[in-house]
Amino acid sequence: MEREKEILNKIHEKGKELDIPSGLAPEWMQETLKEHERKQYFRKGRLYPALAAAASFCLIAGLLLHVASLGFLSANNYEAELSILPQGELMNPLNQQGKTAPSKSLEEEKELLTFTEMTYEEIYARLSENWQSEQEILSYAARKDAAYDTAGLSAVSESEQKQATTEAAADEAAFGQTNIQTAGVDEADRIKNDGRYLYQIARKQTKKEDGTPDGEKQGIQILDTKDGLKETAFLEGFEDLKEFYLWKNFIITIENKTYDTVDPAFAAKKEYAEDLAVCGIEPLRSYHEITIYDITDKTSPRKQKTFTLRGTSESTRISEGYFYGISSFTANPGEGEADYDAYIPTIDGNKISADKIYCPDYADGSSFLVLVSIDLSNPTEFADTRAVLSGSGTCYVSRKNIYVTHYQSVYEEEPHQEGTVLDSTKLLRFSYLKGRFYAQAEGEIPGRVDNSFSLDEYQGDLRIAATVQEYEAKKITDDRTGELLGYDYGESKETNALYILGRALNIKGKIEGLAEGEHIKSARFLGDTGYIVTFRQTDPLFALDLSDPQNPKVLGELKISGFSEYLHFYGENLLLGIGMEVDEETGREEGMKLSMFDITDPADPKEQSKLNLKDYNYSEALWDHRAVLIDTAENLIGFEADGSSRGSFWKDYLVYSYENGAFTQKLKLKTQTDSESWNRTRGTFIGETFYILRENGTVSSYNRTTGALLEELK
Repeated sequence: MEREKEILNKIHEKGKELDIPSGLAPEWMQETLKEHERKQYFRKGRLYPALAAAASFCLIAGLLLHVASLGFLSANNYEAELSILPQGELMNPLNQQGKTAPSKSLEEEKELLTFTEMTYEEIYARLSENWQSEQEILSYAARKDAAYDTAGLSAVSESEQKQATTEAAADEAAFGQTNIQTAGVDEADRIKNDGRYLYQIARKQTKKEDGTPDGEKQGIQILDTKDGLKETAFLEGFEDLKEFYLWKNFIITIENKTYDTVDPAFAAKKEYAEDLAVCGIEPLRSYHEITIYDITDKTSPRKQKTFTLRGTSESTRISEGYFYGISSFTANPGEGEADYDAYIPTIDGNKISADKIYCPDYADGSSFLVLVSIDLSNPTEFADTRAVLSGSGTCYVSRKNIYVTHYQSVYEEEPHQEGTVLDSTKLLRFSYLKGRFYAQAEGEIPGRVDNSFSLDEYQGDLRIAATVQEYEAKKITDDRTGELLGYDYGESKETNALYILGRALNIKGKIEGLAEGEHIKSARFLGDTGYIVTFRQTDPLFALDLSDPQNPKVLGELKISGFSEYLHFYGENLLLGIGMEVDEETGREEGMKLSMFDITDPADPKEQSKLNLKDYNYSEALWDHRAVLIDTAENLIGFEADGSSRGSFWKDYLVYSYENGAFTQKLKLKTQTDSESWNRTRGTFIGETFYILRENGTVSSYNRTTGALLEELK
C-alpha cells in the first residue's frame, strides 16, 4: 500500500514538469475509450479479442496513469475510469488493497436496443398509420358496442435478493416508514415520517368571514411531534395531489392536472373527436407538475423548482439521490406534421429531441412512454429524458432497471390463421444509473400481469407471474362470397404461468397451466423461491422453485378458503397474507382475513394462523401496499379497514402483532362513523407513540402499549 502511494507520488511530481499532449486531453481520452469499447463489442473470434483486450488494457491503463500524474484523475478516479471497460477486458486489475477488483458489466451504461432514428415528420407519418387504425377501432366500438379488455395500471418492485430483511427493518425500527417493494428504491405516498416530523396530504375546510363553510383547500400538512403535536406549516396550492416524497430537506410533489379547455388538436379532427365522445372519452389536455420545495425551515417551506410535462404521470421512484419519473403522453393529429406540440412530448415547453424518441417496429398505438430524471443534489433541470412509442401499464423498478409492461388483448390484433391465440404482454427494460437511461431490451410473454409484485428481478433474470387467456380463433366468412369477415374467438380458457426472462427479455424457463379457471391474486418472490396465490372459490398458494432458471418447477401447493390480495415476508420463514375470506360453497365473500403462512419448507407450505375480520369488507391495503404499515422488528401490522351493514358504515384503524403463532390485536382506533364526511386515514409511529393522520387534517396520538389517547390536533 505504502509502496504504491510512493510510486504514484513520484509519477505525479514528474507529471508536473510535462506539457499535456493534445491527444491526452480529457475530452480526447473519453472519446478514445468510447470508440475502443464500441469496436471491441462487435469484434468476433477468440484469440484476437483476448490479445487485443490485453494490449488495449495495458495501453489505456498507461494513458490513464499518465493523465493521473498530470492531476486530472485521482487514484480513486483512475479505478473508476477503468470500470468503463467491457467486463472481459478488465483482466482482473488490483484495487488499492491488492484484492481482485470486481469487474462491472457495461450493460447498464450502454444502449443495447437499437432503433431507427427518425425526424419529427417521419414520426408523424408513423403515427398517422396508427391514428387511422385507432379511429377504425373507435368507430367500431361506438357503433357495435364492443367491449375490449384493458390492462390495469399499478404503481409501483421486489428486492433483488431479499426485500426488506429483518436486519434492514431493525435500522428503521424507531419510526414508521413507507412500505416499499424494492429495498433502497423509495416510493411516493400520502404520508411521510422522518422520526420527528409528520407530513400528510390534507384537505381543510375554508370559511367565510362570518364563519360559514366556503369550500376546502388541499395541501401538505407538516407536524412537529416534539413536546406535543403542533402544525408548523400547511403547504398550499394543490388541486388533486395524490402523493409526494420526502428526501432530505426536500418535499417533492407530483400532481396530474388538465387544462380547462378541450385540446384544440383533437377538436380539429371532428370525426375522430366524435368517435371519442361516443365512447365517453373527453379529449382534454392533460399535464403534470413535479415541484420541489425546500423545507429546511419547517415553518416556511419554499418552492425551489417546478417541472411541467405534457401527459399523465404513471409512476415515480427515487434511487441514490435521483428522481425518476414515468409518464404517458397521447399524440394526436393536430393541424398536421408541422404542429409538433400535438404529437411530440414536451417538457417545460420544449420538445423532446427526435434522437431521444424511439419508435419500435411493433408499436401500433399513439401513446408515448416518457422517462425523465432529476439530480436532487442540483434540481435545476432534467438529467435525462427519453420517449418510447409504447403503451403504459404495470411498472416495476429494481435497483438497476425499470420494466414497463403493455398488455395486448387478442382483439387488438387479428390472427393470420385459425387456431390457438393468446393474449400477451410486451415488456421494455431500461437500465438506469446516476440519472441516465439506457434502452436495454424488449420482449413479450403470454398473458397479463396483476400488478408490480408479479414481477421480480433476481441475479439478472426477471421472473413474471401472469394469467393467460387462451382462445380458439375461427374464421368468419361471407356465406355468398366467401370473403373473410374476421375471426370468432369463442369462450376463453384461463390458466396461470410463471416465466423467467434473461437480460435480453428472452424466455429462459417457464411453468404453464397452473390452476385452470382461476386468476392470480397476488405474488411475491424471495431468492430462489416464488409464491403465487390464485383464486376462484378457494385460495391455492403455490410455492415455486426458481433455482434453475431454465427449469422452474412447482414445489408445493396449499389450498385454503378465501384469497390473499397482498403478500409480505414477515421475518424468517413466515409469509403474511392480507385478503378476503370466502365461503367455499357459494363463493360469497365473508369479510377480510389475515393469514400467516409457514414457509420453512417451501415444498409443504402451511397456514399457521388465520384471523377472520368479519366486521370489515374493504381496505385500501387490499390494492395499495403503501397503505399497510409493516415493521417486522417492531412486530407491527397496521391498516385502516371499512365495514358496513344495513345502511350503516364504519372505519377503524387496526394494529396487530404476531406472537406465539397467532395474531394479537394491539390497537383498534375509530377513524370514522356515519356522522362524518369520508376521509382517508393512515397510521404511523415514532417510538412508543402511535399516530392517526386523517385526510381532513386532524391528527391523534396514542400510547402504543395501552391504546390511551394522548393528544388530538383538530
